[in-house]
Amino acid sequence: MKKTVWKEFMDVDKEEAWLNEMSAKGLAFTNYFLCRYSFTECSPGEYTYRIEILKHNFSHPESERYLKFMVENRVENRVSGLRKIYFRKRSEDGKFEIYNDIDSKIAHYKRIGLIYLCIEIIWLFLMCNWLVQITDSIMSGEPLSLYSIFWLGWSCVWGMIILYALNSYRKKIKKLKQEKKSVGIKKKVLTATPQK
Repeated sequence: MKKTVWKEFMDVDKEEAWLNEMSAKGLAFTNYFLCRYSFTECSPGEYTYRIEILKHNFSHPESERYLKFMVENRVENRVSGLRKIYFRKRSEDGKFEIYNDIDSKIAHYKRIGLIYLCIEIIWLFLMCNWLVQITDSIMSGEPLSLYSIFWLGWSCVWGMIILYALNSYRKKIKKLKQEKKSVGIKKKVLTATPQK
C-alpha cells in the first residue's frame, strides 16, 4: 500500500515527530518533494526518523565521512535536498538520536535559523520589488495591476510565516542556552559542595 500526504512544516522538530507518528501507524516514509510526503506500508513502529541539516553540502569531505559513518551504524538516508537529510533506523536496533548534547542541538538550530534568515532576506527583496512596481504605477497614474497586488500580498504573508519560523528557532536556541547555563550552575554547586 502506498500513501501520499500533502503537508508543510516550518518546524523540523514537528516534522520529525509527525514522521515517527506515521511510522507508529505502520507507514514508512519513502520520499519528499515540495510538501508531498510518500509512504509505504511497514510494521507499526518499524522505523525511527531523524532530520538533520548538514554543516556542508553533500559532496564536502566532512559530509561524506559523516554519511559513511551513519551507514556503518545501520542508518539509512531516505531523502535529501540542499543540506537537509532524512535519516531512518530500524527501531529494533535501539534508540536513535543524532543530537545528544545541548551544544550540538544549538548548532543544529542555528543552521536552520540561518536558512530561514536567507529566505527572509530574499522575501524582503521580493516585497520591496513589488512595492516599487506598485508605487511606480500609482505615481504614473496607471491603474494598479491585480497581479502586482497579489504578489505583494503573497510576499507579505510568506514573509510573516518565515519570520515566525525564524523567531521560533531563536526561542529554541535561547531556551537551550538557559538550560545549558542552569546545568553548568548545578555542576559548579555539586563540585563546590564539601564531601563528608
